[in-house]
Amino acid sequence: MDMQTETITQATAIEMLAECFMDSADRLTPDTLREAIAGWDSMGALMFMAEVDERFGIELTADESRAMVKVADALDFLRTRGVLRD
Repeated sequence: MDMQTETITQATAIEMLAECFMDSADRLTPDTLREAIAGWDSMGALMFMAEVDERFGIELTADESRAMVKVADALDFLRTRGVLRD
């Protein structure tokens, strides 16, 4: 079964990130820095990794996760994997 048929909007992606990082989607924009999101710690990063694996069948490596410094980086990751539509 191809799990990558689902695509999401940026607003939905931000809601997903907010849920993973236990924050409010209203507070998150593409420019929001990782350091400004208390929940984007090691546990939040693991939650995001698990969510993209479960929801889309995409592997987000620890190195890729650590390289993300703002919300836009997470959005770009989803975009390059073909699940975020503009």
